[in-house]
Amino acid sequence: MFEGIFCIYCVTLLNLTGIFTLSYSLNGPFNYNLLPFIGSSIVPILLNFALFFPLGFLLPLIFRSCRGNWKKVAIISGLISFLIELLQLFGGRYAEMEDFLINTLGGFSGYIVCTAICERKTNRRKAVVSIVTLCLTLALCLIGIYAVGDNEKQLPDGLSAVENSIAEINVYSEGEERSISIDSYQYRSFASQISNCGGHLLEIQKTSEGEIWNDTDCFIEIIYTADQTIKFENAENFSIERADRLLYNADKNVLYWGEAGYQNCLDYTKMNEEMQAHKEEILKGYEELSTSIRDCFNQ
Repeated sequence: MFEGIFCIYCVTLLNLTGIFTLSYSLNGPFNYNLLPFIGSSIVPILLNFALFFPLGFLLPLIFRSCRGNWKKVAIISGLISFLIELLQLFGGRYAEMEDFLINTLGGFSGYIVCTAICERKTNRRKAVVSIVTLCLTLALCLIGIYAVGDNEKQLPDGLSAVENSIAEINVYSEGEERSISIDSYQYRSFASQISNCGGHLLEIQKTSEGEIWNDTDCFIEIIYTADQTIKFENAENFSIERADRLLYNADKNVLYWGEAGYQNCLDYTKMNEEMQAHKEEILKGYEELSTSIRDCFNQ
């Protein structure tokens, strides 16, 4: 029984950490953070802890060599966490010392709880002391992490900050028009794609209406109730100002905006040197938006 649960857990762990879906490369860029807990939020820390807790809990139930051997469980948890962080490093995601430490602590805590439950009948006092000691230790750790972390309320960023001012959202393909909702996959994909503008050159150009529309490309258009100023956390020196509408050419990856029309544009295919190495992969991911827009008209 526990063996089956353990197999399901391992597959779930690898899936949640993105190991199955990452695009691995030895050419970088390599993103990592060796300073744990500085500016961290408590919620991701709790999630990482919970992710590895079942590992420490299940190991002594399945493997005899792990019973009564907390060092072995801690080492196994640490090694698995290290391998996951290493794969994420080569897969283009952030590898963090913080995740490694919290994952290992989660596995160790799972072992303590499992051992206490198994010993509750033969040595109830020891089991209670183990649980209480663990709880106090974890509480002190969380207080310390909270003290040095960044626990201010996160304000909405990018397009999500102005969603309450949306009047309508339309998509266009081959001259046809259709309205979609703010909860649609097409809008959510567009908002995520536009808000993730770090690494793009963000060179604003002037444009005119005659250069924008055509019947071959597909577009998504957002109309606001009033002029908006849209700022992006990952691009401090860039903002969209005095815009009562946005238009995005999903085939050419060009964003247009303006007041009572479109006067400005930004080419999302222009990237800095670091992003250039992954440009083909990034643009391929962008194709999903244009495909989903066209699917609106094929239903």
